[in-house]
Amino acid sequence: MQAADIRELFPGLKDTIYLNTASMNVGCAPARKAYERAVERWSAGRFDWMEAERAGEDARAMFAEIVGATAGEIAIVPAVSTAAGIVAANLPPAKRGENIVVAENEFASNYYPWLLLRERGYRVRTVAPAGNGVTAETFSQAADGRTRLIAVSAVHSANGYRADLAALSRVAASSGAWFFVDACQAAGAVPLDVVRDGMDFLAAASHKFLLGSRGMGYLYVRRELLDRLQPIVPGWKAARKPAESFYGPAMDLSPTASKLDASLAWFPALADQAALGIFRRFGISALLERNARLARRLQGALAAERSSFHPFPDQQRSTIVSVPVSDTEAVMARFSQANVVASVRAGRIRLAVHFYNQEEELDRVAELIGRA
Repeated sequence: MQAADIRELFPGLKDTIYLNTASMNVGCAPARKAYERAVERWSAGRFDWMEAERAGEDARAMFAEIVGATAGEIAIVPAVSTAAGIVAANLPPAKRGENIVVAENEFASNYYPWLLLRERGYRVRTVAPAGNGVTAETFSQAADGRTRLIAVSAVHSANGYRADLAALSRVAASSGAWFFVDACQAAGAVPLDVVRDGMDFLAAASHKFLLGSRGMGYLYVRRELLDRLQPIVPGWKAARKPAESFYGPAMDLSPTASKLDASLAWFPALADQAALGIFRRFGISALLERNARLARRLQGALAAERSSFHPFPDQQRSTIVSVPVSDTEAVMARFSQANVVASVRAGRIRLAVHFYNQEEELDRVAELIGRA
C-alpha cells in the first residue's frame, strides 16, 4: 500500500489540508461516481432500486467485518440517534430503582435517547469525566445491580479520548446491564472488536471515518439479544423474505438484525458500498495502522512546537487530537488562509486525522498552531 494510491482516490484534497473528518469525511472518488451514476439513471427513469438494495447488503457485510461482527448482527439505520432510540424503546418500563448510566458530556445522539427514559420510570445517572474522560472506575461507582444500560462513546468527539471498552463491558456485565457503544468517531478510525470487548450494541454513522455519506449508519446487536428486541418502525425490510413481504396480512420478521432496519436510503447505500470498498481494497488493518502512525506524527509535531501540548497516554489516544490555544479564532483564520479545514470544540482546536492525510501536512498544521 502506497500513500499515493490512497491519495488519488480523494482528488478534492489536492489543495486542501483536511483535518475535519470528525465532522464529515472528504468525499472519495468511488462514492462520487456511485452518486453520479445513480442520479443519471434516476433522471433517465432507469434507476434500479434492487441494485441499491444489494449495495446495502454488501455495505452491511463490510461494516460487520470492520467491527468484528457478522452481517446477521448488523441493522442498517440512518444515524446513531436512531440506533440508540431502538435500544431505548426496547427497555421495558422501569421497576423501582432501575437506572441508566451515561457520561454527562456525551454527544446528544448518545444522550438524549437515554434521558427520555426518565418518562418510563428510569433514573438516569450521569457520570462526570475524571480528567480527560470517563473511566471504568467512575462508571463502576455509579452502576449497581439495578443498572439496566451503560452507554459510552468509544472515542469522545470533542477531545478524542478513547475509552477502555473491555473494562467498561466488565462493569456492565457485573451489573447485569446492556452495554451500548457509540462508535461514530471510532469505526474506520481505530480498531474495534465487538466480541473481544464484550459489547451488546454498537452504533456508527457512515459520514465520518467510514467514508460514506449522510443517511447511512449501522447498529450491531449481539446475536444472543436479537430475540429480545422488536423493531420500532418496521416495514417490508424487517421481514424474513423482504421481496415477498410488500403486503399483508402475514408478518414474518427476520431472525437477524435486519428486522430492525430502517427503509434503505438508496443513493447513500450505493455510495457506502463504493466507499467501504476502499477498506476492502487496502485492508482494514493496514489502513488503521496508517491512522495510528499519522496520529502519532501529528502529536509529536505538536509537542515539538508547543511545550503545553501533552497527548493522552497511548491506550487513550485516537485519531482525534484536541489542542488548547489562547485564541481559537486567530488559529482558525490562519487555517483558512492556508487551506486547512478543522473544527473548534469545547474551546479547543480539534484535528481529526485519517489515512488520506499526509505526513508533511501534519507538520505544517503543527507549525501554524505553534504561532498561537
